[in-house]
Order: sequence, then C-alpha cells, then structure tokens
Amino acid sequence: MKQIIGRRFIALGLAAALAQPGYAKDESCLAFSQLRMTLEQNATDGDTEVVLFAKGRDDGLEHLVVSAPDARRVAEFQGDRTGIGIREFNLESAEPADLDAVLTSFPEGSYSFAGKTVNGKCITGTASLSHKIAPATSLLAPSEDQVVPIEQLVLRWEPVAGVERYVVELNNEDSGGQSTFEVFPPTTSVAIPAHFLQRDSEYQFVVGVKTAEKNVTFVELNFFTAP
Repeated sequence: MKQIIGRRFIALGLAAALAQPGYAKDESCLAFSQLRMTLEQNATDGDTEVVLFAKGRDDGLEHLVVSAPDARRVAEFQGDRTGIGIREFNLESAEPADLDAVLTSFPEGSYSFAGKTVNGKCITGTASLSHKIAPATSLLAPSEDQVVPIEQLVLRWEPVAGVERYVVELNNEDSGGQSTFEVFPPTTSVAIPAHFLQRDSEYQFVVGVKTAEKNVTFVELNFFTAP
C-alpha cells in the first residue's frame, strides 16, 4: 500500500510540475513536431467538437498534459513508463454537443502542451484555438437521395469566400469504404472515376470548408449509385 501511495504522489507531482507556466519556457525541453487545436462543426446535424492533435519526436511519451488559456487542465494522459510510449495523440471532445457548451469548455486562446518521454526528457509547446466558425458551403450535385450512374458522378458544391481549402469525403455507407480529397479554390468539383465506385450502393458526400484558422465546417448528404 505504501508503494502504491508513493507512486500516486509521484504522478501527481509530475502533473503539477508539467502544468506550471514556467515549464514551457525551459530551453532544455524538446519541442513537439506538430500541434493543432481546431474547431470542427457539422452544419447538417448541428454537432461541434474541438480536436487536439499532438505529435512528439522520436521518443514516445509516457505523460501528457494539455492546459487551457485559463490554466485549467483539459486533457491528461498517463502511460506506462516502462514501455515505448505514445508518439502521436488525436483527441476529440465529446459529441453531440451544442456550440455554446463546446466554446465554454474550450475557451479561445493559447493552449499549453507539456509532457515527458519514456527516456525522461521534457517536451513542450503551444497551439492556438480560434472561436471563429468556418462558413458552410452548399452541396449542388448530386442531390439528396438521388440515384446516379457510376459513369457520370461529379461532386459539386458552392464556392465560399475566405476558404483555404475544401476537404471532400466520399463514404460508401454499405461497405465502409472511405475516400478523402483536399481541393484548393477556385476548384469546386471533383469527378469520380467509375472504378472507384460500387453499383447499387449508398454513399455519403461531405464537403468541409477549412479556413486560415484551421477550423472546419462540414455539410453532408446521401445519394445512391444505380444498379
């Protein structure tokens, strides 16, 4: 029991140390290779979520703490210090959730990421979250529940001002197959080759508008391919 309690206090002490404001300024710490905080909204069903992405260096992490601009801890990972650790984290807030609840839970501003590798090295960094909602596009073709010959499928949507890129998804609802394309303006259509498609299947067509803040708003519809 004494050993278990001792380990618990060590873990709590490490978490507290990682959360200290000065920790992120330690020049001896490694820097994360990638950090992102994005606000993603599905305009079709009204769901909103925050996505946190962190990628370390070569060594895996055995501990990670993410703190909000108000110093509140919004995520924490405690792994096995005797293993190889985790190098990449992709975390999403709970959904369904309305916009106000998400913005309250994840305030706008700079988030601090701090961790410890399995080799005992500290790693830190920051990522900014913007509350500026990305605009939504309108899907033009195919239309909801339309039956389309596989030889004639062209996905089309309305152009949006201020977009950095469009994220286009085509998902086969029957087989589970998924395809994702990044399309840069002014292009607003993608022709899908027939050999990519299955006949007599249900598909979901999704377009996300990604802005310079890296936030994304998606719209979606379902259609069918002809037998």
